Amino acid sequence: MLPGNENPFIEQELWKLLEESTRKLLEKHVADGARVLDAGVGLGRVLGPMTQYDRYGIDITFDYLKRARSNNFTVAFSRIEDMPFDDGSFDAVMACDVLEHVIDLEKCCTELLRVLRPGGTLVIRVPYLDDMEAYLNEDLPYEFIHLRSFDVATLRILFGKVHGMDYVEHSFVAPYLKDTLLKVRLLPLNSRVAAAAKDATGPDHPLWLLRKVVEVSNEEFRNWLAALKNDNPVIYNEIVPELLDGLEVNVVFKKPA
Repeated sequence: MLPGNENPFIEQELWKLLEESTRKLLEKHVADGARVLDAGVGLGRVLGPMTQYDRYGIDITFDYLKRARSNNFTVAFSRIEDMPFDDGSFDAVMACDVLEHVIDLEKCCTELLRVLRPGGTLVIRVPYLDDMEAYLNEDLPYEFIHLRSFDVATLRILFGKVHGMDYVEHSFVAPYLKDTLLKVRLLPLNSRVAAAAKDATGPDHPLWLLRKVVEVSNEEFRNWLAALKNDNPVIYNEIVPELLDGLEVNVVFKKPA
């Protein structure tokens, strides 16, 4: 929380990149002077530099709210499910790294849209194609961490089809090296299919086409990318958008007027 301290859960530069991606969309779709709510405001980092807005924030941590209030936010100690605002109070509502955590997703969506005025803008940022198996580890320090995984289609169905919002655009941010985000998925080293393909004797064999595919395993491909990132970052940054999906995705919706 204190200036100069590192976030133990995310690299500092990655954290900044994610926040800046959301700011760009807010500046594009939300006019200066708008009343903007950050639902799950945390330290107020996303809206912190955006003094052109009338900024509000809610959170469930008093220390976070104190920091946000010191940066000229109007704050409330509240869950999304119980927000103390009138219907249509805000020109824009945002929720970054929040919806993957909440218990009652439907109630949260209803409340986010209740406090948004007709014609207002909703900006959501969530992890993209999260690896949910990691959160089953009983050694983790929290009982609940991420409770669901999202993709763009899921968010468009949730807010568009279920809640009647108009989809505007989405943007991926921070191509990230982890298996769930690899656009090229190869077979693992211990794959029985790979072993069988290597035994294919000629073009008439049903697995002949796989012979080229299994020359490189998923582990080898991932390790090659990791080495390229360290040894040749310029080349890595050029090719990685076509090889990896973004760690997170921003999605913008408009509430019908």
